[in-house]
Amino acid sequence: MKNVITILIIVFAFCYEGVAQNRSNLEKQKKELLTEIANIQNKLSNSKKEKKLILSNVEDVKYKTSLQERLIENINDQLNLIVLNIDQNEIELKKLKDREISLKDELSKMILKTYKSKSSLNKIKYIFSSKSFYQAFKRIQYFKQYANYLSKTLSRLDVTKSEINKTIVLLDSQKTEKQLLMKENKLIRKELNVELLNLNKLVYRINQNQKDYAQQINSKQKLSREIDAKIQRIIADALAKSKRNEKGFELTAEAKLISKNFNANKGKLPWPVEKGYVVLGFGKQPHPIVKTATIQSNGVRIRTSENSNARSIFEGNVYSVILSKNNLYTILIQHGSFFTAYKNLETIFVKKGEKVKLKQKIGAISTEKITKQTVLSFSIFKEGVPQNPGVWIYKM
Repeated sequence: MKNVITILIIVFAFCYEGVAQNRSNLEKQKKELLTEIANIQNKLSNSKKEKKLILSNVEDVKYKTSLQERLIENINDQLNLIVLNIDQNEIELKKLKDREISLKDELSKMILKTYKSKSSLNKIKYIFSSKSFYQAFKRIQYFKQYANYLSKTLSRLDVTKSEINKTIVLLDSQKTEKQLLMKENKLIRKELNVELLNLNKLVYRINQNQKDYAQQINSKQKLSREIDAKIQRIIADALAKSKRNEKGFELTAEAKLISKNFNANKGKLPWPVEKGYVVLGFGKQPHPIVKTATIQSNGVRIRTSENSNARSIFEGNVYSVILSKNNLYTILIQHGSFFTAYKNLETIFVKKGEKVKLKQKIGAISTEKITKQTVLSFSIFKEGVPQNPGVWIYKM
């Protein structure tokens, strides 16, 4: 029985620790979301409603609403944990109160029994009426044990009362916290509805001038296509120079190992930025806002914070560094038979032929002067064929 109780205590301790860790993680995530929402709101407040900024504002508002939705989800998770804690503590409080009643009842009986013995004189008579020394010794031991048990029962009652008071205070605190989180959730939902209304207004304004915005998008696409074409020419030259067999590149032993490891990490590779979100996916697609504009993407566009750096998603060698017409850099890294491309870099930290490590910072991402957006264009190629980064990068 003792073993069973011990196991139950250990299991409960682990469960409680897990809940505490979950709550701590949720609080950390909540702070990060609130910080990011504040940053986006600051950008929106500072941007003017000019034509050239409306597309940027739509992206910002869409991102802000996604953050608010995640924040609501986060608060709901916290509420669920608090409700679970409240339920557990109310069960514990009932057990403690039942124990208190039981101890009080036991103590009353003991006090009554002691009272009936009337005085310590009766105890002395009882001891001296023993028929033998051994019997007298046993009676003395009995009185000592009885007094000790009475003392322990009183102590257990005091501890139980203290635990009841602590549990009541904890429950009051949890219930107050629950009410505050519910109010916060209601407020964020209200703010989310306002932002969705703003988003609809911006999209309506864009729809009224589809032609103008489509031209803006197409001019940006033209430069992007030129860079993509240059990247693919470089990879094609690498393929042509390399001896080929039926299986693809004829690689060195080291390059074969890198290629094998890269392929083995499909779906588990790190993001090329520390923090960010995808604003444009892979492949041919209508523009997410201006539906009359079509985009062909060989990779993904990742929005990140200002002064962010691009980082290598795997070990490899810098195969090429390209300087574009807009004076921004593209770095092409070879990982065996795979290549990764990092576009829209203001400054670079590596040079052609240099070996790079996993998550090594390779360049500073440019921030657009007018829109204040910091976006990294990122691509993965397998023997010259563009791959969907969403399949290779962890949770992209």
